[in-house]
Amino acid sequence: MTPWRCRCTTCGRTSTPTLAKIRSGRRCKYCARHGFDRAAPARVCVITHAQHGAVKIGVAGALQRNDRIAQHRRLGWTLFYEHHVPTGDDALSVEQSILRRLRAAGHDVFLTPVQMPNGSTETFDASRVTAAQLRDAIRAHQTTPAPPEPLTLF
Repeated sequence: MTPWRCRCTTCGRTSTPTLAKIRSGRRCKYCARHGFDRAAPARVCVITHAQHGAVKIGVAGALQRNDRIAQHRRLGWTLFYEHHVPTGDDALSVEQSILRRLRAAGHDVFLTPVQMPNGSTETFDASRVTAAQLRDAIRAHQTTPAPPEPLTLF
């Protein structure tokens, strides 16, 4: 169940699957034909919900027909800001870095999965973390390459 760094023999990209995922026949996260495309252009978004008094950071593909922002809009969320990045990996890196900083500063998850299906863990109390602060954090984010780890082919 421990992920390890591997290079896919199909696409040549590096990922960190578990042995169980490989044994189950799953493709690497870049070759997968479903879900968020980590190799394609993407965006980091800030959305707000006035009734809940909540703000959320999230990622979405830049070219998806099944747009997550439209899904959230149907639940009362409003797009405040979006920042386009070259790849889904870049978007996830920005999002996760900001989430780590906010959690370290004591900001807990604000909404429940019932209030915010598909993304409640990225929600914050808008009176403590504003949409403008999230936007500014996204704009200021600097991508730092991760240190290399041992590489295994699969």
